Amino acid sequence: MGAGRGERAGRTRAGALRVGVGLGVASVLVAAVVGCGGGDSAIANAKLPDGVRSQTIEHEACNESGHRVETVDVNNDGKPDIRRVYDGNVEVCRISDLNRDGKPDLFEYFDKTGQLRRREADYDDNGIVNAIEIYENGKLVRAEIDTTNQGRIDTWDTFDPATGKRIKRERDATGDGRIDQWWTYDGDHVTIAMDKNGDGQPDPEAVITLNSAGNAVATPGAGAGAGAGAGADADAGAPAAPPEPTPSPSPAPTPSADELSPSTGDAGAATGPKRGGAKR
Repeated sequence: MGAGRGERAGRTRAGALRVGVGLGVASVLVAAVVGCGGGDSAIANAKLPDGVRSQTIEHEACNESGHRVETVDVNNDGKPDIRRVYDGNVEVCRISDLNRDGKPDLFEYFDKTGQLRRREADYDDNGIVNAIEIYENGKLVRAEIDTTNQGRIDTWDTFDPATGKRIKRERDATGDGRIDQWWTYDGDHVTIAMDKNGDGQPDPEAVITLNSAGNAVATPGAGAGAGAGAGADADAGAPAAPPEPTPSPSPAPTPSADELSPSTGDAGAATGPKRGGAKR
């Protein structure tokens, strides 16, 4: 594998699916405000009541049947690390094993022009997809994330395709399928509005604004104590969140052995994905 190819792969790997940095600190700050009380799926387009989101993790199969399949052994151990599936001369999907454990945990899907349209990742290597990214014209537009590793989507992100930056986040913190947190991004600040009383609407007294350091700042109209003491236990009980999503070139060139380090902890290859809900 040539040096140029490796360099391109490095840029691709740097843009690999990385979702949710900042969820840990911000989630605990939000929890401090809420207290002890109490996007539709990328594939399923069923009509749901306002404020309700599908929690189902939909894994899209990368069907090798009837297609040309190219395998790549990145580290020369005799085992395929990447499987590239072609329809004619166009790559339609790719299955990668970046941590070389013999199990697929990164799936990429391309449109007829060769641009990335979808990406799935299994961060904890349990065979269940944790995050799904949706692309339009090769640009990241939204993501669905399971931040708690419970096998269901609880976070829905919207991105500006021009910049790749997240502009909106909706969260289901209680696990009932209803949105109870609304995150709005403005520069280096994020404002989080919460539904404490369960009426499906943001509560004026439950609003918090965080700066780039994750510290609460004054929010006009927020109830007293909305940010007070919230940072004291900023890391306590926060779910381990995968890294931040950034768009990547499409289609991505094949990574080299040096660029696919075990520290990445995500990917898959030797076997194709399996259908069955979140299971791959």
